[in-house]
Amino acid sequence: MNNQELIKEYGTPFYHFDISELKKRIEMMRGHQSDIGLCYAMKAGPYLAKYAAPYVDRLEVCSPGEYEICVRDGITPGQILVSGVNKTKESMRRILSLGGAEGLFSIESVRHFEILEEVARECADSEAFHLKCYIRMSSGNQFGVDKSLMDELIDRVIKSQYLEFLGIHYFSGTQKSVKKIEKELTELAAYGLELEVRLGAKISLEYGPGLGIDYFGNDSDASTTVDASYNEDYLIELMKLVDETGLRDSYSDITFEYGRYIAATCGRYFTSVADVKRNTETNFAILDGGLHQITYYGSMAGMKVPPIDHIAQKRADDKSSREDYVLAGSLCSVNDILVRRVKLPTLDIGDILCFNLAGAYSATEGIALFLSRDLPAIVIRDEEGTEILAREHIETNIYNGGYNG
Repeated sequence: MNNQELIKEYGTPFYHFDISELKKRIEMMRGHQSDIGLCYAMKAGPYLAKYAAPYVDRLEVCSPGEYEICVRDGITPGQILVSGVNKTKESMRRILSLGGAEGLFSIESVRHFEILEEVARECADSEAFHLKCYIRMSSGNQFGVDKSLMDELIDRVIKSQYLEFLGIHYFSGTQKSVKKIEKELTELAAYGLELEVRLGAKISLEYGPGLGIDYFGNDSDASTTVDASYNEDYLIELMKLVDETGLRDSYSDITFEYGRYIAATCGRYFTSVADVKRNTETNFAILDGGLHQITYYGSMAGMKVPPIDHIAQKRADDKSSREDYVLAGSLCSVNDILVRRVKLPTLDIGDILCFNLAGAYSATEGIALFLSRDLPAIVIRDEEGTEILAREHIETNIYNGGYNG
């Protein structure tokens, strides 16, 4: 379907995810890091997990709910890394009951070690039973443990009858600068060699580079071409740093995990103009969506402009006639501003705005229940070009009004 057909079929607001573009994106990345494993951090877009799974080495899940999605999608447990800061005995028992022992686990605290060892002991059916574990090293945030505790946990896992030590897991954040990534890779390379000397063998590394996506154009310009090679230069620079820091020499095998960088380019968000008005010499376009449905990391409360396509519905799209607009949502809040100033062709009620680079986080990160607005539909175009309605428009008022039916 073309854009007009999609709009007619599904109605706004809705998200659209193109799996062919997702596949091309992953293939591009594979081409640059052929000897480094690829992990999809599914929190960036859980609805994409089953489509990404055939093309990546593993998926990282950070909650019991994400694991249940993988089970429903038929993703094999052996392809899943169970991460996350809040592990409980109950959730780990559930995961093991679903075949999770075939997969991988991250240990992010002493408590995690105790939980995993206990549930592994309960499930052990032979002396060969082990849960394969990474220990997550902290960068100073709430994830993982600091280096002073790493050695203790490594020793405890190695001595455990039920756990197997694979290596270290490290992620410090998203949208990181090249300088910060270089510092991390240098430190990780040195630490890997240090552990090799201490343990007598190289270990594995699971690393989240936090590679950025450039969401915004210049000033009020909304025209940006987005395809599967978007920001490819960032990945090229990352792989140069891998070479320069000698990271490969420090580990037996390496996997890089990405969420935003994999998913961002395959998604779009369609919303229609519900009203147009002019207040105190400022043009406002009121959209049937809002910031509860589309967010861009670093937007500075709408001060920056993401790539937006205007799809005219009533008149020819005259690009020579352009005006400045404030794009506001439907939440009846002064904070519901998607963009504070953007130059667009003259807008009419019913026109459609398509927000690009919406593949990562957009459908799950917003304050979806605020004001009891309906959830947007989710439409996925598979590799054969077939449009699949993955989620209909859903009323949220039933969740906010004490409904128990």
